[in-house]
Amino acid sequence: MLSTFSAYPKGMSSTFPPNKASVFRIGGNRATLAPRMSIAPHEKPLEPGQQAALEDVLRGLHRDLRDMLAVLPVEAQTASGLARRLKIERTTCQRAVSAATQPFAGLALVGQLPGVAGLTSLVESARQCWPRDKDIQESAKRLRAAVDEYAEVLRRVAGSRAKLMSRINSSHTPHAAQPDQFDAYARQLFEAAAALTGRQSQTWLAAHIYEPCERADRLMQTRAHGLINHVAREDAVPLTFHVFNTPPAGEASADDAAELGRFHAIGDAANDEIPQEVLRPFSTDPPPVVRARQPNEFLVQTVDPATGSRGACDLVFGLRGLMAHPLVAAPHMEEVWALINFPVRWLLLDVFLHRDIARRCVPGLDVHLWRPDFASTVGERWQTRFANGPRLEVLGGGLRQVETPAFARHPELLRYLFETRGLDPADFVGYRCQASYPMWRTGYRVSLDFGEPS
Repeated sequence: MLSTFSAYPKGMSSTFPPNKASVFRIGGNRATLAPRMSIAPHEKPLEPGQQAALEDVLRGLHRDLRDMLAVLPVEAQTASGLARRLKIERTTCQRAVSAATQPFAGLALVGQLPGVAGLTSLVESARQCWPRDKDIQESAKRLRAAVDEYAEVLRRVAGSRAKLMSRINSSHTPHAAQPDQFDAYARQLFEAAAALTGRQSQTWLAAHIYEPCERADRLMQTRAHGLINHVAREDAVPLTFHVFNTPPAGEASADDAAELGRFHAIGDAANDEIPQEVLRPFSTDPPPVVRARQPNEFLVQTVDPATGSRGACDLVFGLRGLMAHPLVAAPHMEEVWALINFPVRWLLLDVFLHRDIARRCVPGLDVHLWRPDFASTVGERWQTRFANGPRLEVLGGGLRQVETPAFARHPELLRYLFETRGLDPADFVGYRCQASYPMWRTGYRVSLDFGEPS
């Protein structure tokens, strides 16, 4: 499948640096995650039964920590915001938020989390900070029980956190690239991929806006995606875009159940060659010729230059559609994917959540190796996930912090998307994944974990 943009029909919105070492960024703060534990086998390895018991406890602790963060006010869901509200050590908050907003790491979670004392302090401070908030009090109670259970297993298995970490890492781990090598490797991969495929872009961008609907079990999503300054050789591998199926005009009303998961164009009226999905104000004029067809649930668009030689072009698509709220069905998670089919210098993915939606979920970000069964369930993706997580940046409310070197007109594009729906950007909280030389043939995932329905 040759695609720069790919979408899956249920629970996944397909869109879009390898970060330096293990640096996680959220809310404007940078926190260095725990490095890979020492490989020196100073302690006896864990027995299989001990490993299973510890992993079971850690899984529950990870879940309850995510759940508590999800019910906190939006401004307290970042490391700096949490430290300010709880008046506890920032490092404790950074480690807790970083561990909670990444996928469950198994036994490696021991090295990512604060110690038992730090976790206990976080829970008790949250209880004192919001004494009348029933949801926070109940979540804190569950988390405290999970922390106590973890402390008991830690004491029984190893006696101390340091000894437990040594026992976990008693086996040899492969040599990893040093932090200062990542940028060089990423650029080398970009240059090699461009030479092999015959295509490259300055920027691949996407922006998703989620807003509530009158019905509590549905959300409206408006999005744009595309390539900026894309160039190709005459013998380049064909370029295609895969997006959600767009029904003919008037086929179904916005309140019809048949509309769920079906996306409509928000662009200007087009001609026989150029579909309405192309956003003409942000695409090369004339836009590249696009031939469209609809196999299965996807609209596949093959892109060629409008006329003449294969010069640089911009091509941006815009869509809007109704979707089921993630709380309707397990695993209660929305996923926004960036699948890197062709080499790009910049990856730019923005997700804007209405504040009413943002209060219900915990955002996360990770990167996966792309393979044929990429549409596997969330629980199976541990097999493809890179250990070093990418970065997630909180843009805050409105569009004050959306400028980027990846695309000078990006603030203009975002304003256009909000205006098409008559929305006030101040009512939304923005999150961003921005990377230079993102890894070719990988998928960057922004996850919105809504936890269990209340």
